Amino acid sequence: MTEIKASIQQQALLWLEKGFSNEQVKAELLNMGIEERNIPEMLREFKKMRNARNTSIGLYYILAGALLCFISCVWTLTVSATSGFVLYGLTSMGIIVVFIGLARIFN
Repeated sequence: MTEIKASIQQQALLWLEKGFSNEQVKAELLNMGIEERNIPEMLREFKKMRNARNTSIGLYYILAGALLCFISCVWTLTVSATSGFVLYGLTSMGIIVVFIGLARIFN
C-alpha cells in the first residue's frame, strides 16, 4: 500500500509539472485502478499541492517586486540627478511584479 502511495505522489508531481486539470488527474487515477470512492480525497491533496506551488511562486514574485521598489527608492535618494526611468520606471515595474505575485497567490 505504501508503494502505491509513493507511486501516486510521484505521479502527482509529474501532473503538476505538466499542468494537468482536475478532470485529467481524475481520469489518470481511474486508469491506474484507484477506486472511485478514494478519488475525491486524492484530488483534494492534489489541489493542496497545486496551491502550495502557486503560493511559493507568488511569494518569489512579491519579493522580486519589493526589491525593485527598494532599489528604485535607494537610487532616487542617493543620486541627485535621477532620471525619470529610475523614479517612475523601476517603481512601476516593481509594483506590477508585486501584483503578478498577488494574482498568482489568490487565483
